[in-house]
Amino acid sequence: MNNPAGVVATSVLGILLCIGNPTNARTQESKSVVHPAPASQVITVTVTDVRHSKHGPDTDVLIAQAVGFPNDTCDVITTFDVVKAYEERQTWRNVRQRVDIVINGTPYPAKFRDIGFYPLGLNLACIDFDSPYVHSQLKIPVLQLDRDSAGLAALSYEDKEIANSDPGTPFLNPQGQVSSVLLTTENGQLEFATAEQIRSFLKVAADVAPWPTLSRRPLSAT
Repeated sequence: MNNPAGVVATSVLGILLCIGNPTNARTQESKSVVHPAPASQVITVTVTDVRHSKHGPDTDVLIAQAVGFPNDTCDVITTFDVVKAYEERQTWRNVRQRVDIVINGTPYPAKFRDIGFYPLGLNLACIDFDSPYVHSQLKIPVLQLDRDSAGLAALSYEDKEIANSDPGTPFLNPQGQVSSVLLTTENGQLEFATAEQIRSFLKVAADVAPWPTLSRRPLSAT
């Protein structure tokens, strides 16, 4: 993934490489430090296998999970990790899978928004509640995306916080807006998708309805 204004963390130990300007790491004191969103603003997406037992009740087995955050376009923006685990197993025989959005320990049935191709170069996924009413009923506060693209170059990251953060964690600028999201690449490295890259992803997701469009049947002539 191209990330010219972001920061790549090459390991979970938090070794940072500032793209395009190696001296940025030595001038962190003059930059605005970006921190992970607090736990109250981060939710979890899980993929669960429901395994049937010949003798006894069915058993739930957690297959994959990733953190995410709420948005106006998608109920939750998360990483492609959970989508990949789901897609690898959805054609398996005798395997039933369930996707949930977990908020404060309570799971809510959810689904992936099929926008035609994942991960769209950003390793992101759009997750929606099964019901269009759950999001409004829960009154989940939405994290706004950073609008000041020019300020991205002036942002820095705490390596210790990166090491302690899970993929999908949004990092906030001093104004409390999402400036980037921590992702896992295919080779296991960590890197950030910037707010501008997230916005590009959402433009595609916004063109796909999360639920079937209902049309009113015309009144029959009498």
